[in-house]
Amino acid sequence: MNNRRRTILILLIALAAYGLLLGLLVWAEGGQGGDPIDSLPEALWYSLVTLTTVGYGDLYPRTPVGRLVGLVFLLMSTGLLALLIGVVIASLTNRLLPGLRLWLNRGRRWYVFSTDNAASRTLAGRLDDGFIVYCRSDTCRQLADGLALPENPETLFDRPVARKGERLFFAMDKDALANERDALALGERPRHIFCRSEAPGEGLPAHITPFNEFECCARLYWQARPWSVAGERVALLGNGRYAQALLEQGLLTAPPGCAAELFGDWTEWRELHRALTDLPEPSVELCFHARDWQAHGEALRRAGRVVICGDDARANLDALHRLRLYCPISGAIDVRSAQGLQAAFYFGQGEALFTPELVMKQSLNRLARQMHGLYRAQAGDTVPAWEALPDFLKRSNLAAADHLLTKARWLLPEAEVTALTPGVCARAAERFEALSGPERERCRRIEHNRWVLFHALHGWRYAPTRDNAAREHPLMIPYEALDEAERLKDDNAWLLLGTLAKDNKL
Repeated sequence: MNNRRRTILILLIALAAYGLLLGLLVWAEGGQGGDPIDSLPEALWYSLVTLTTVGYGDLYPRTPVGRLVGLVFLLMSTGLLALLIGVVIASLTNRLLPGLRLWLNRGRRWYVFSTDNAASRTLAGRLDDGFIVYCRSDTCRQLADGLALPENPETLFDRPVARKGERLFFAMDKDALANERDALALGERPRHIFCRSEAPGEGLPAHITPFNEFECCARLYWQARPWSVAGERVALLGNGRYAQALLEQGLLTAPPGCAAELFGDWTEWRELHRALTDLPEPSVELCFHARDWQAHGEALRRAGRVVICGDDARANLDALHRLRLYCPISGAIDVRSAQGLQAAFYFGQGEALFTPELVMKQSLNRLARQMHGLYRAQAGDTVPAWEALPDFLKRSNLAAADHLLTKARWLLPEAEVTALTPGVCARAAERFEALSGPERERCRRIEHNRWVLFHALHGWRYAPTRDNAAREHPLMIPYEALDEAERLKDDNAWLLLGTLAKDNKL
């Protein structure tokens, strides 16, 4: 029995008992002298005066049974008064005050979270000015920057007050399927939906943006610790979801000639990415070691960097301890864990991964749109507008935009580039314009190989004729095999740096 039915049942029983007491009072007091309580209206009046502790004294019971009933009403009066006060307070705190705050903030941007948990709180604390609402809370709570409500998101968005202003919804439960159900159930009522999910985005409506902790961790790591030295060997200790995301993101940002040492069972990942074996010009050498890292001391010693990135953060700290104790490592050691006691670079600390940029991808989407606009300006109306692009092509543009920071680092090796700023873009664009013919050709090769690698990671192969359904493309070929027109198109990815510097919209 749910709470609503239980409440109704208790209310019906209380009303029946109250009616029984009134009837008993009329039966006992009927026919007495003075001012008898010999009708239901008079019994009701007497009970109300007694229960509310007013006590006018115009009616009172005279019989033993009537006085017993009166005693029951007297004892109930204190409880009833407390109940009435509780109902008023609950109504104010759970309905009236939250409703009033929603109405007062109706014109502001709302950030609505599907649940109140650590990840939601972390992300909400980093968002721009707006009104925060957490749904499915245990109790209704007034917060300094918003509300925590026990109701479901659908109920909230069905309110008329929720149809004004910009509304953004974040499905933040740990259960990915529950998040997808929440996102799809809301339809287009929120303008934007950000769904914590492992789905890549294909098949989801355009206003739903998926994200997950593995992708966020990989992007944050390579932004902070770029694979920027040509020929660097990086050893990944781990073969779970975090390690796979780090490898895939790293492959797209690594300079030519690098290598990755991979330990343990990567069989499933290799089966899913069989197209990588057909790459015409792989930029990163993948070295798979069937046994765990403890059996490959030589591979660890030649690595310029060891990244301990298993899915279990505590096991990562144990691996760090054993690595320090038994293996002579000359390179840096990075650990996916909360900060420990040993000297290392720590990253990927739980809910801290969920930053607004990694979740909402606003600047990344803007860069991808600009890059697609440049390409469309050259190719004409034969290329569809951004809104009409298939999901995979949008993701391809997003990957190209995500690579702009890497391009700026390559063009400005003497500077410590940590973010794309108008100044960085201006200097990088100026350096690109000054490149000689062979150097410009090298940049085009880098961009083409990045494009080929991205498609190979998603199962695309070479075929003379393009077939999107079969994931076949005629440009999955070595750079030397491209015609001049196709080579020049690869300039667009580098020229966007100059466009960004002029627009100053970073």
